[in-house]
Parts: sequence; C-alpha cells; structure tokens
Amino acid sequence: MSIVGTWKLFYSWGCSGTYAESTVTFANNGTFKTGDGFSGQWASLAGDVQWVYEPTPSAVYSGNVIGGAMNGMMTNFKLGEHGCWYATMATIPAGFATEKKVEQAEHRDSGGGKKK
Repeated sequence: MSIVGTWKLFYSWGCSGTYAESTVTFANNGTFKTGDGFSGQWASLAGDVQWVYEPTPSAVYSGNVIGGAMNGMMTNFKLGEHGCWYATMATIPAGFATEKKVEQAEHRDSGGGKKK
C-alpha cells in the first residue's frame, strides 16, 4: 500500500501515553512535510516505513503500515530522545470506500454472522 497523501500523526516523546498531534504529508517523490514545519525524506517497502527529518542527525520515525494506519517508534539522535507514534489517514482514499450496504448490520455479530 502506498502511504502517499496526508496522515494525522500522533507522537509521544518518552512513550508517556500522552500524545501530541500534527499532520505529515508524504509526496510521490520521497519527501515529506509536517504540519509543524519539518521536512525530510521517506521510504516504504513491504509494510515497513521510515522517514528522516532533515538536517540529519535529527528525528527518525520507523514503523509498520497496516491499511489506513501505521505505528512505530522514533528517535532524535541530536537530542538523545526516543518515543512512540501512530498515524491514521487524514482522508480515506476513494478505493477504500464501499457502496455495498450490509442489510441489517445491527443484527450481525463481530464475525459477520447473525447475532444469537
């Protein structure tokens, strides 16, 4: 899956459980920009993602992409800090949308069968 587009980024330096929020936009040319003014280079392959803030050494975010979400850990080599992050797609691509309506969805269990 391509990560090109804008994502809502939630990050927690120190993995404190309290998350700050920004956006990150991944361009087709391998660059990114964040909503709080940073930029750099990114790469994604086989469900793994990494982006590096410039100038280096600076923050590096690494993680996994699973559908419309991703998560991982980050490090800032310059400051000696580390943390946790996750991101969700800011807008759902048209290809993910469905026009099929599940009849009486409220009568189905979490496995898709009829509720008992």
